[in-house]
Amino acid sequence: MVPLSWARRLRDGQVIDVCSACRVGGKGPGTPDREAGCSCEGGELFDVLGHDRFGHRLANTLLRAGVDSVERLSSLSARQLRDLEGIGAESARRALSCLRSEPGG
Repeated sequence: MVPLSWARRLRDGQVIDVCSACRVGGKGPGTPDREAGCSCEGGELFDVLGHDRFGHRLANTLLRAGVDSVERLSSLSARQLRDLEGIGAESARRALSCLRSEPGG
């Protein structure tokens, strides 16, 4: 699990909280906006769900529920996600929205 250490960054005109390993301000060529300069070792769920507090909290909750890969996450319906302990409607909506925004998703 990723240590809960946070930093504030300006991204797309908004101040967001990001994990301490992410350097969102330093977008390099060919780097997707949401992963700009990120060196977080949280794994693929963290990359897909985002490196803000909500994304990390959601990824950690999914990991505790046994959802340990993007493939496993994409096999679940919104109802199945909501049935997992700690996942509510907003979390399920965020997870599915992030999956749709993935290349090939």
